[in-house]
Amino acid sequence: MKFHTALKIMQLWGGIILNKKRILLYGTIVMVLIVVIGRVSMLNRGESVVVNADKIEEDTFKNPIGINNIGDPFVLKAADGKYYMYATSAPRGYYVWSSEDMLNWTKLGYAYEADSNNWGLKDFWAPEVVEHKGKYYMYYSARYKENNSLRVGVAVSDKPQGPFVNVQNKPMFDFGYAAIDADVIVDEDGRKYLYYSRDCSENIVSGRHESHIYGVELSDDMLSVKGEPKLLAKPEQEWELQSGNESRWNEGPLVFKKNGNYYMMYSGNFYGDKKYGIGYAVSKSPLGPFTKYEGNPIVSYVESNDKTLVSGPGHNSLTVSPDGKDYYIVYHSHTEPAVGGGNRRVCIDKLGFRADGTIFVNGPTITSQPLPSGLSKDRNIALEANATASSSIEGYNAKGINDGETGINAQSEKHDWVTNNKAGEFVKLEWDKPKKINKIFIYGSANAEREVISGTLKFDDKDFIKNIEIPIEPGKAAILSFDEREAKSIKFIIEKDNGTSKEAALSEIMVMGR
Repeated sequence: MKFHTALKIMQLWGGIILNKKRILLYGTIVMVLIVVIGRVSMLNRGESVVVNADKIEEDTFKNPIGINNIGDPFVLKAADGKYYMYATSAPRGYYVWSSEDMLNWTKLGYAYEADSNNWGLKDFWAPEVVEHKGKYYMYYSARYKENNSLRVGVAVSDKPQGPFVNVQNKPMFDFGYAAIDADVIVDEDGRKYLYYSRDCSENIVSGRHESHIYGVELSDDMLSVKGEPKLLAKPEQEWELQSGNESRWNEGPLVFKKNGNYYMMYSGNFYGDKKYGIGYAVSKSPLGPFTKYEGNPIVSYVESNDKTLVSGPGHNSLTVSPDGKDYYIVYHSHTEPAVGGGNRRVCIDKLGFRADGTIFVNGPTITSQPLPSGLSKDRNIALEANATASSSIEGYNAKGINDGETGINAQSEKHDWVTNNKAGEFVKLEWDKPKKINKIFIYGSANAEREVISGTLKFDDKDFIKNIEIPIEPGKAAILSFDEREAKSIKFIIEKDNGTSKEAALSEIMVMGR
């Protein structure tokens, strides 16, 4: 503030009296004003927040999780509180891994190893383990040495790590055709059900090989089936027909119950192809009829600029976070995305439910993601905030910008805030009281037709992080990690016009804190 400006202020208070004492008094007032107004101006400007890239790995994890050369991973959270993973993994059986946190795994060796007298000859695929009344039941697929056809067997152990031993040296059922990918649930009323895939090797429909999913009631002893199997799903949605006309697949069923609904997740297309993916169907009864979700697939391959980043994500299992609050799917994807084939690795992503009961999966992720709940003191506090936006188009007014769904599945084209990409437009999250924040994830739209957003993030409209570029590739997020700070609101502001008429969009903002 210049002196003549200060004098002008004094004139507003009654004019200048040409008296040395009064001039000294006014001079003192002016100096006080200069200090106070200067401080206010500094607060309004704010200070740049230092982003520390080295801290991104703190309280995050990243796919793949380090287990390679497998297929069809199944994870059991056992009564001892540990996680156990079984997979298509050995020529004559299955290896087992254990984990305390679902992310860091130790290989324990064989859970099940077939000897020369075993009914299964080869092709030991897709193991699944069910814990029931202190026993562990492993359901698995192998090629029956008596007829060289695929069948389902069961082995039992007193421990989740095995060793598992066949109860009888033959398949647990035989309906006269090849069967693989067994899955079992124990319902609330105590009744048990087994689901499997009728393998395409021996199922020919209109001259085409097809894999179909069946369900049948399981006996009380968990070792045999009763009644006739029912056809529950076959390839018929458009996305399931992408592997050609000679063969089609619905396989790898995974059934669970929630809020009175039976959800059946499954995989479609050829496992060696990049378009192998995950869909689901819903029923009010364990044996159907099941209705497929119109938005399938919910997990699919990821491409950017003609480069495949994630290929063939599929054959999933389902588990819960260490504190039991959140669901996670465990699935395989191709170790070499550009090649595909049978060399696969383990990935983990979060699964959630919308208000209408439909499923979404925040995956496949290819950048760091927050740790599962129970492994960090922080949580996604964006879920607790009120979201507003300066403006929007097409009705995308930021209502879902903090609903926990990232929308990174390329097929979903999810975007919760769509703008004209003009400088000054913003989306804001605000809490009832200040929160401690240390990390922010900002996801763009998976729709490549929309433009990249460049912006500034402000904390309480003061301190800021500039030049943030939001990626539009599916599975990627702009991740901002910084020393913990307290704020009651955050605002993402578009920095400048991009010089095009393209729209810009965000699908999710996650704020880690407490």
